[in-house]
Amino acid sequence: MSTIEKENEEFLQLIQQARKEQPSDPTFQGEGWNWVHELDDEGFFIFLYLAHDYKQQVISQKEFEDTVYTLMILRHKLIPPELQTQAGIPIRWQLQLLFDLYERMKNQIMSWEDCQNFLEDQLQKLPMRQDN
Repeated sequence: MSTIEKENEEFLQLIQQARKEQPSDPTFQGEGWNWVHELDDEGFFIFLYLAHDYKQQVISQKEFEDTVYTLMILRHKLIPPELQTQAGIPIRWQLQLLFDLYERMKNQIMSWEDCQNFLEDQLQKLPMRQDN
């Protein structure tokens, strides 16, 4: 197993543990939150990151859901599995790129193209790992 695969496995184990603990949070109970149970592990981690802003009333419930799905789509479109494997980009780095984008989006209106350009630019700056 490569270093990246090990890192990814450990990271996903942490996410799965958080997923087990999430149902105890009364903030995210009820029909309006059913979509959370449909998220993959990476999507759930994005949900956890954005939960702070939701609790602080920075974003509405609808914006919360829309943003999680938008970031997931951008990740799958711009960081496809073959790029992850070829470039050696661990999941935690991929998600950090999305969180950087999200923080930027909070401060300025960005089109889909702007988001794509931002992520593509950030991907170019990542150190590529060859130990995959």
